Amino acid sequence: MHLHFAIFFVSLQWPATMCLQVNQNPLELIVLPGVPLEVNCSITGTDNPNLYWYRWTPTDGLKLMFSSFGKGMVDPESMGDFSSKRPKLLQILLESKNVTHIGSAVWYCAASPHSMTDYNEAVQKLGPVYTWC
Repeated sequence: MHLHFAIFFVSLQWPATMCLQVNQNPLELIVLPGVPLEVNCSITGTDNPNLYWYRWTPTDGLKLMFSSFGKGMVDPESMGDFSSKRPKLLQILLESKNVTHIGSAVWYCAASPHSMTDYNEAVQKLGPVYTWC
């Protein structure tokens, strides 16, 4: 049995936040189990944003997975098959050395010039991540 993963990206932005933008690269990604992945999320329109990775599954709903409040700081650094790091002030990465079917989800990169207790002003959707045989 072969499992495949397809990741699609959709940009979401609200009219009140025309300056803050979230961009992800690559725009589309297909991986097999056991294959590593790296998704780059970069931000424009603010100097020092708080950055987040959210994960949505039908079982758990929307869940905050990674938070970053500055360059080099991500909490937690890893969770399950995935890890995150912030090598630059305006960049956060989502990585996996070994994607499994458990990684099937919709991932969102979010940015805010405020703390996570405030609303996220810009969000980029990574997903859905489809699994099939």
